[in-house]
Amino acid sequence: MNRPAISEHLQALRNAGLVSEVARGRQRFYHLNATALSEVGDWLHPFERYWQERMQALNDTLKEKIMIKPGIVQHTQFIPHPPAKVWAALTDPTLIAKWWAAGDVRPVVGHHFTLDMGQWGQQPCEVLAVEPEQLLAYSFAPGTLNTTVTWRLEAEGEGTRLSLEQSGFDLDSPLGKAAFEGMGNGWPTVLARIEPAITESATA
Repeated sequence: MNRPAISEHLQALRNAGLVSEVARGRQRFYHLNATALSEVGDWLHPFERYWQERMQALNDTLKEKIMIKPGIVQHTQFIPHPPAKVWAALTDPTLIAKWWAAGDVRPVVGHHFTLDMGQWGQQPCEVLAVEPEQLLAYSFAPGTLNTTVTWRLEAEGEGTRLSLEQSGFDLDSPLGKAAFEGMGNGWPTVLARIEPAITESATA
């Protein structure tokens, strides 16, 4: 930036009352006007809060949207309950029946169980991986869909960020493609029932 441009900027700041000028011989010294800057900050504060809220809302929306990759359905959402309670919702047969399907799920690697999927019948599952209050993975419908359901839990503030991934859909198979589309569209509705189920169990 050249000197004339600097002079123009300083003149604009002086006119706005944001800086003061002191002449000492041929030199000029400039000082920030803290009071005026504070007034500017007060004026901008509501806008700052507005944009912080809007950006947080955008961030939450991007986190909670459905992300579909070839053969993989992913979904993530925030649940205002601690990981221990969300973990119980995933591993307690009584709770999981309230928001998804009845089944004797247990967080034990190698445990076999079935989930009653209503019109889609009893779907066999096998627990593949367990990290208490952090990760639960099990096969879902081996022999037909051959998919794997993986849940990941991460503490976030006073709640939990719950991430779901169902992988292994065979998109070259009519059954696999139909299940991929159906479950991809259906998971958000199912997951939305977790929070009410936890709240209901806590007040029962």
